[in-house]
Amino acid sequence: MRFRFGMILGFSVGYILGTRAGRERYEQIVRAFKKLRRTEPVQRAAEISKEFLGNGMTTASERIRSAVQGSS
Repeated sequence: MRFRFGMILGFSVGYILGTRAGRERYEQIVRAFKKLRRTEPVQRAAEISKEFLGNGMTTASERIRSAVQGSS
């Protein structure tokens, strides 16, 4: 959840700075962000986050299923 919030916050700040600085600066920010996304540490963090969220979703669905079956 923190990762998603950080991404949204980063995008928002980049957008605001880009609109204030003009189109050229905005394009620079976008290129820098895309370059950053391709770096190994960011890729690793994204994979860890996906795995963590996937495990969390599996656990949550199992708990919901058992709660629904238990109440029947």
